[in-house]
Amino acid sequence: MTTARNPVDRPAAAPVPHLREVLGAAALASGLVLADGPEGALTSAQARDAAERWGLVPDGGAGGEGAGPVQALPTVVVLVDGLGLDQLRERRGHAPALRALLADSEADAREGRGPGPEAVTCRPTTTAAALTALGTGALPGTTGMVGYSVRNPLLPPASVGDAPDASDLLSLISWEGRCPDPRAWQDVPTIFERLRRADGPAGERPPAVTIGPARFAGSGLTEAGLRGAPHIGADAMESRAGHAVEALRRGVPLVYLYVGELDHAGHAHGWRSEKWLTQLERLDALVADLRRRVPHGTRIMLTADHGMVDTDDEHRLLITDSPGLLRDVACVAGEPRLTHLYVGGRDDAERAERAAAVAERWRAELGEQALWIGTRDEAGEHLGPLNERARGVTGDVLVAAAGTWVVLDPRVHANAVLGMPGVHGSFTGAETRIPLLITCV
Repeated sequence: MTTARNPVDRPAAAPVPHLREVLGAAALASGLVLADGPEGALTSAQARDAAERWGLVPDGGAGGEGAGPVQALPTVVVLVDGLGLDQLRERRGHAPALRALLADSEADAREGRGPGPEAVTCRPTTTAAALTALGTGALPGTTGMVGYSVRNPLLPPASVGDAPDASDLLSLISWEGRCPDPRAWQDVPTIFERLRRADGPAGERPPAVTIGPARFAGSGLTEAGLRGAPHIGADAMESRAGHAVEALRRGVPLVYLYVGELDHAGHAHGWRSEKWLTQLERLDALVADLRRRVPHGTRIMLTADHGMVDTDDEHRLLITDSPGLLRDVACVAGEPRLTHLYVGGRDDAERAERAAAVAERWRAELGEQALWIGTRDEAGEHLGPLNERARGVTGDVLVAAAGTWVVLDPRVHANAVLGMPGVHGSFTGAETRIPLLITCV
């Protein structure tokens, strides 16, 4: 096994890799050209800088407009939904292929080469936000993908007498019901839409393909955050390596391969469960299969969208049990680890005043159960500066849960969510730390 190395040692002060850099850096390192996008999206220069820092291309290497590829290698980006670096490290005994990649990356980091095994994801640490950050190279404050769900932007502003109801919410995963067109509403171009081959337009030779469950083709989240590449449907995890190998042999430079089974098992059973371990072992077999079968000179990059924590009955906080938490809250969205609270009001000034009061009451009542509570005006500290689209759907108050606490509202959350053992969305290290494992075969 040969690990990609940068001929120049990684500076000690190099920034920790961010998920939003991964797809752009992988594209440039595979020999593709990335056009610049709008303000707030990853630029070609930023993608090239990440590729150089991570040892994917030599310093001063290729990738921008007008620059030819240097040591370009076809690349498979494996995105594992729900695999935090902390969880991988604790359970690496069950995953020999991943354990070897992790050990190689840790050794390189000790020697001052490569990025090391750790990257960070966006905040909130939830799939809709993170996959769109990966897909567009932009933070949630730019894309507007600020949680699992938001108050439907097609509704009029909340009124003082409104009460939270699930019908008021728009899921940024499914985009079901009356909702905006995901392509029009999330209009930041994706990395896939900005790519071209160095030798000209794609034509019948797409620069990239995506692989994952067949239902993802044309889904709301795909249209919002990952549009622009042909999708290869592969419902069985075990079949996805073969599809990736076929695409590489057809000359596709960049393959995006999605694995969601780990996240599903974590939500349903907890990430410490035997069922989660079963899915980790399946993932490990997929990685080993990829390494055996991809053409020589292929780069594999494995990362994740977020980590996960396990909760229990003692750490479930019900809003409906507290009159103080209910006061002035007209809508509850987001997810149990990163809750969006919307307040009613006659105008912006009244809503801002109510939001400040709600934030203070929640801080006083939750205390150390909350990691951070802030208003929409303060949310840019975590979500990235909020543009008009994001401000239009972000809660007036946001609540990030501490430890393994979750904030629940039985009027909004389904029974399956009320008892869900595996959760994510907040800002703890277990949720924000993700792996970035890079190898060349």
